[in-house]
Amino acid sequence: MDSVFGVGLPEFILIMLIAGIVMGPERIARTARWLGKTTAQLQAISRGFVRQLTAEIDGADDGAFREAMAEMQDLRRQVNELRSELTETIKSPVNDTRKVLGESQELLNRSIQPPTLGSSNGKASPSPEPAKPSTLSLPKPVNVPGDPEA
Repeated sequence: MDSVFGVGLPEFILIMLIAGIVMGPERIARTARWLGKTTAQLQAISRGFVRQLTAEIDGADDGAFREAMAEMQDLRRQVNELRSELTETIKSPVNDTRKVLGESQELLNRSIQPPTLGSSNGKASPSPEPAKPSTLSLPKPVNVPGDPEA
């Protein structure tokens, strides 16, 4: 772990330099002693808590706690076995589905595509996307003399 609360060594040194300038050497020594004593007290409290918890666990009646822990470990092992069995069972259909999808994509790519309008070479588009209709301009009507429909 590089940092505590996002403060790494360079930031910590900078904070200590600023604290030294602001607090002065006498108050820094006093503060360091206080931090040391407080840390030692917290460690003693933590050790006492761990000792008491260990004693309570060891003194549990009929070893019920140990039996429960053993049963929980057995259940965890069974869950892991079921998970691996389920994963193995699912792998085959998933792989088959991927294979079929790949084959259908390949078939679609090899199928005859309609030529796209407005292409310069007249070849079909290799992409499986539908061709976009281009806007073609229609010829202007011609006035023919003597035409009954005009």
